[in-house]
Amino acid sequence: MLSNILQLLSLYRRFFTTGLLVIFSLVFLFFFTESASFSPVLQRFIVSLVFLLIIPLVYSRMVMKEPLSNIGFRKGHFLTGLSLGILSVVCAFGVFWWLVLFFPSFKEAYILPGLVQTSFLWFIFYELVLMAIMVMLYEIFFRGLIQIFWLKDLHMWGILLQVIFFLIFSINDISWQRAPLLLFCPFAGMIAYFSKSLWYSSVASWTFLFLVDIFFLISH
Repeated sequence: MLSNILQLLSLYRRFFTTGLLVIFSLVFLFFFTESASFSPVLQRFIVSLVFLLIIPLVYSRMVMKEPLSNIGFRKGHFLTGLSLGILSVVCAFGVFWWLVLFFPSFKEAYILPGLVQTSFLWFIFYELVLMAIMVMLYEIFFRGLIQIFWLKDLHMWGILLQVIFFLIFSINDISWQRAPLLLFCPFAGMIAYFSKSLWYSSVASWTFLFLVDIFFLISH
């Protein structure tokens, strides 16, 4: 019995170790509390950088000895990524428009930072730097590490599971402010799955979030 278990663990070592890493990371991020003696925003940024970016890349490249292409850093299928990316942005924006029309509280609750609303330069910095970093962190961890690297053998079920993991990750912050990220999560998963690359899902995610911010900036 024990030998069978050990044989099974050896056979699926990659699957189990990656799963443990994902669960540990999500549990840590879920229960992480900021120290009052240091900037909460900076603390959250550093922790996110470590767990959503550095650990997945180090684990893939140095622990598992696999190329970063196995986590989604590859050219993939250009035409598939481009066409599906455009279609996803259009469809997601249609759903977003419906939510705005039928849930007025969405428009009231989604608020951009004050400087972003009043300064064009701050808006550019926010979208091209801060938003781009956030998108890349989520793409690497949820679409890269979880869907492409860990759950690739589950095929399209991996898309659903990465959405569930993202919901679990976001459960402490379920609000209209986070709705666009949650809305585009399954679309990003489909783009990454069919294009075999994180680049197209990252660009599509950023484009959708950028359009959402533009909409709210104008409407407010």
